[in-house]
This record gives sequence, C-alpha cells and structure tokens, in this order.
Amino acid sequence: MVNKILEITQGELLQGKINREITGVTIDSRTINPGDLYIPIVGENNNGHIFINDVFKNGGMITLTQERARYYPEKMTVIFVSSTLAAMKALARFHRHRYTLPVIAITGSSGKTTTKDLVGAVLFQKYCTLKTQGNFNNEYGIPQTLFRLEPEHEMAVIEMGMDHLGDITKSIDLVDPDIAVITNIGLTHIEILKTQENIFLAKKEILQTLGNGQIALINGDDPFLRKLEDEEHPFQIKSFGLHGNHDLKILDYNSHSRGLNMNISREGQKESYSFAYPGEHNIYNCMVAIWLGHYYKMTPQEIQKGLDAFVPSDNRMNIFQVGEMTVINDSYNANPDAMKGALNVLSTMKTDHQRSIAVLGDMLEMGEHGPAAHFKTGEYAQTRADILIGVGPLGEYICKGYGSEQGQVYHVSDAITAGQCIASIMAPGDIILIKASRGMGLEKTIDYIKGEKQ
Repeated sequence: MVNKILEITQGELLQGKINREITGVTIDSRTINPGDLYIPIVGENNNGHIFINDVFKNGGMITLTQERARYYPEKMTVIFVSSTLAAMKALARFHRHRYTLPVIAITGSSGKTTTKDLVGAVLFQKYCTLKTQGNFNNEYGIPQTLFRLEPEHEMAVIEMGMDHLGDITKSIDLVDPDIAVITNIGLTHIEILKTQENIFLAKKEILQTLGNGQIALINGDDPFLRKLEDEEHPFQIKSFGLHGNHDLKILDYNSHSRGLNMNISREGQKESYSFAYPGEHNIYNCMVAIWLGHYYKMTPQEIQKGLDAFVPSDNRMNIFQVGEMTVINDSYNANPDAMKGALNVLSTMKTDHQRSIAVLGDMLEMGEHGPAAHFKTGEYAQTRADILIGVGPLGEYICKGYGSEQGQVYHVSDAITAGQCIASIMAPGDIILIKASRGMGLEKTIDYIKGEKQ
C-alpha cells in the first residue's frame, strides 16, 4: 500500500490515491507493469524522471520522485522523497527482512559470477533459490534483485561487485547475509584502488554485518584472505583450498579436455565430484558450492546434480563448436588471474585439437601495473597457445611477452581487426580462446569466426 511506502521512505504524498496496491518495483520504464512502483534513478548519464510520462502511458500509476517541481499526470500517485536511490535501498532493505531465509553473499576479484551461478545451481536441487541475474551486482542492481524475493524462495544467493572502497558498504545492510563468501583477492580495479591491500579492504566490507553464528567462507590459499584467520571476529571463518589444512580440501584432481574430476576431504570423509569445465580455477569455484551444499544438508548426489546443471553466464567460459573448430568465449571480463585460468583451459583442451589460438585483449583498470601484467600474461601464454593475437594498446605487451620465437604472433588494434586476422589463419581442428575486458568488445571478433562478418 502507498501508506507503507510513505512510512518506509519517509516520503510525502504529492498527489494521487493513497490506497493503491503495489505489486512490484522497477527502475526501468520499459518494463513497467500495472501495479508497479516506478523509481526514477538519477545517474551519471540518465535521469529516470524524464520517463515518468512513459511509465504512465505504459500503465504505471505510482512513482517516486526527488523533483518536486516536475509535471506529473493527474491520475498518478506521486511520492516525494529526498533521494530516490536512498528510498529504493530502504524499500529493498524492508523487503529483504520480510523473509527469514538464508542469504549468501559472494564477492571476489575473479570467479564470483561463476561461483554464484554454481552455488545457485547446487542449492536449487533442494531449495527454491533466488540468485543475482546478469550484472545486477552493484548498489543499483542489488536492490532490484532483492525485490524479486517471493514467499516461495528458500535461499538467496547475492553477488556483490565493487570498483571503489565503500561500494560494498553501500549495499551490505540490505543483503544482511548469513554467509559471506570471498573467492580471492587479485588485481582487478587496482588502477582505482592502487594496492592489493586496498582491494582486500574493499572486499572485506562484505563481512561487516556478520555476527555470532554467521560464517565467512574464504579461499584459504589466498595470502590476503588467510590474514582473516589471525584476526578476532564475532563470526566463524571456514576455508576451502588445494593447499594446507582447510575445512574443505582437495585431495587430488584431474583437469582434462572434458572437464574436472575432484576428490575432496570434508570432516574426514572423502567424496568424489566431476565438473564439465576444466581448469584449476574452477576447482575453487566448485568447492564453494560443495561446502555450501553440505552446510545446507544436501547429499553428495544432490550436489553433483547441481554441478552438472551449471550453465555459465553470457560470454563466460562459453564453449561451442563452429564447424570443426572449438571456441572458448570468455570475453565478458579479464584480470591477470582469470587470464591464466583461461589459458590453462585452452592448454588442457588442446589435446583434442590440432592448434591452440589465444585472442587476448586489454585488461582494463590496471593503471601503472598494466604493461607488466600484460607482458607476464604473454609469457604465460608461451607454452599454452600455438598462435597469439594481442588486441588493443596493451595487447602489444602481451605479444612482447609471448615472443616471436614461440609461434605465430600478431598485434592488432581492435576487436574487428582481430576478427579479420583470425578469420585469415583459422583452420578445422583449431581451438580458439577469446579473452579480454568487456570494454574491448571481443564478442565482435567471434562474429568473424562464425562467418557472420567478412
């Protein structure tokens, strides 16, 4: 009801009926349904207030506003608030706390989206599970995810991204997790945050609402995250890893062209699992899902069924065939650790192919670390790719690191040129990796591999 919205947001009714029912919330005027509350967000590039008339034309009858003087259709109910963003968060916080279901929050420099999707796939085998969709992992997207909570949900898995110190703090009290997962501390966003220590501090913000009986689940092989085990906390710390003594430990594994086989140790018990995607980095992702599955009383059979049901998000380790060639599309984003992981997958899968080709583009937001990080990526690619195409200004450093004596190496300026380049050299039996930061647009390169562009 409108009066409840007024109470939660400390808003003022400017006009319209106070007894209207609200059945949903949206910030997108294009997706409005009758009964939805429209929240016009003021961002860097857009002001949602300019779409209020469109909302009304599409059947929306209730809107928030932070612009008192604007004209509003007479039949609309309009609620004035000092900040529509703050009001949206207040509403999301209220809605999340209407439910007592377990909430799991996940962050990390790399692997957090894959981990979120894996956890969601596993828990879904026993519980009705809500999870973050797409890139709705910031202070605008997290409230929209929480608004999707319904009475039938038994679990929620929320991904939390960040660019700056304080970003996770802006949303963590909305999420209020029972378990917070940190996958690793890498170099992503180091241009902004300057040091890995600051990245660690920014990721640690996901722990700040945890209290007695709640859990931080961390990668115990990560040197930054291991520091948490030496600190005093009101919450418990549980760890997973390949090396050392952890609550969930990998005894041995085999990464092959068809995926992974893992033997794990949990509470002194040995269990075996398989996963359809190769690469050591995927072992860490799987371990989070396995640990959480056990914590929430799932059987190994149910957990394995969830691992089998995993589907990667768009442009993340999407493996498909083009004729007699295999393409690994991992072009959604990139950082040095993720580059290594993807190159390991390429090398592992090469056993079933004639040649391995790596199309590697710029890793953005690396700042002064960029040239050296890209050079090291090229060095790492030396024994993992028969052919290298470096894309973008920093791609030149990848090529230099790879060296001309290793195999064919090409430096190109952009995604389209990369597509033209690879189209001229690819052949049946090749396996091709596409990897770069999202801003490089390497999905355009794939169009040339598919023959959709000339």
